[in-house]
Amino acid sequence: MHARRARDTMQKGMLLIGGLTLAMGLAWGAEDAPADHVNWMKDLGRQSGAIRKGVEVEKSALEMQTTLKLVGAFWKARNSDAAARSCEENFKGAQAVAAAAKANNAEGIAAGAKLIGAGCKGCHDVHREKTGPDQYKIK
Repeated sequence: MHARRARDTMQKGMLLIGGLTLAMGLAWGAEDAPADHVNWMKDLGRQSGAIRKGVEVEKSALEMQTTLKLVGAFWKARNSDAAARSCEENFKGAQAVAAAAKANNAEGIAAGAKLIGAGCKGCHDVHREKTGPDQYKIK
C-alpha cells in the first residue's frame, strides 16, 4: 500500500515537472519568434517571387496562405493593426491568385498579385527597418 502511494506521488511529481518544462519551453519559444518571423518573410518572398515569375503559381499561393496565418498570429500577439490589415490583404490576394491560377486566368493572377504587393508594402512601411545590405529588423 505504501509502495503504491509513493509511486502515485512520484508520478504526480513527474507530471508536474513535465508540465513546467513544457510551459517554460513555450515561453522561451515565444522569445524566439523574431527568428521564426525572418524565416516566414523569406518564405513569403520565395512564394511571391514564384507567383511573379509564373512558377507553380497555385501551389505558391496556397503555401502563402499558410505562411500568412503564422505571420498574422505573430502580429496579432503584438497588437499591430497595420500588420494585421496587411496580412489580411495579402491573404485575400493569395486566395485570389490561387483561384485564378486554378482557372488559368492571367488577369486574376495579376490582380491578386497586386493585392499581395500592397499588403507587403503596408507592413514593411510600418515595421521594417533596413540595418545594412540585405539586412532588416522589426521596428
